[in-house]
Amino acid sequence: MSNTGSAGGRRRRAGSRHEDDATPGGATRGRRAASLAAGSRAATPAASGSASPRARRRAPSRRKHRTSARRSPVAAAVGVAGELLLTGGALVLLFAVYTLWGTGIQTAAAQDDLRDQLGFDARGGGSPAVGAPAEQPADVAELDLGDAYGIMRIPRFGAGWEWVMVEGVEDPDLKNGPGHYPGSADAGQLGNFSVAGHRSGHGEPFADFPELRAGDIVEIETADAVYVYELDDAPDGDPDGNKIAITDTWVVDPVPGEPDDTEPAERRITLTTCWPRYGSSARMYATGVLVGVEER
Repeated sequence: MSNTGSAGGRRRRAGSRHEDDATPGGATRGRRAASLAAGSRAATPAASGSASPRARRRAPSRRKHRTSARRSPVAAAVGVAGELLLTGGALVLLFAVYTLWGTGIQTAAAQDDLRDQLGFDARGGGSPAVGAPAEQPADVAELDLGDAYGIMRIPRFGAGWEWVMVEGVEDPDLKNGPGHYPGSADAGQLGNFSVAGHRSGHGEPFADFPELRAGDIVEIETADAVYVYELDDAPDGDPDGNKIAITDTWVVDPVPGEPDDTEPAERRITLTTCWPRYGSSARMYATGVLVGVEER
């Protein structure tokens, strides 16, 4: 509020004390104003029934002019860009959380369902629930995409590392677990039994893939037997070891590196996964040979 509005627009009642009286010089100014007012009334003609034009004139009031704050186009653009960046960052964070944890919950539930589909008592567990009829184990050669194939164990990844494999290597298949390449040899057969798996998200079964070393054991258990493979070519702890291009599909050929019509003479295994761990611009692989079979 301005000083003019405070002094001129507010009337004092007779006998009231104004705050200026409490300040040095306040009382003197009050008496001087009273005497000037008395002298002014004495000089005014008593017979005059109308006030002078000057008396009728109101003191001009001061108005506050508010200036609207307008942002320049550059400032507005910067503000919009900042909001978009914050929103984008939040979305990226939510996606990362979903990829690492949300998809893992879905995969864990799928693994339980796949284990029930196996129809056999897996070595080390996996028997059907009490009272539930055991399904007849399906012939792996007759499986549909997404069906339970068997159980994979890789001791290098931990004593409790065990995954139910599925038939197929497309996204709908691999989101449920490691997948068997359709068209590649089945476990224990002549040729190249090939398996793919995720390194991040969906339970990240192959997260530690670079830690695989030559001599490591890979077990594949089906309704028929437990097949034991020994790796002879692996990343050996190198995060970029055995890195290949996405188009290098020769690693899953019946005889890797040889023409398709070459007759296989070995019972081999090939594992593939994405590189880098949080991406898929390339692939990594490890290979081995069958060294043992435990009939069921």
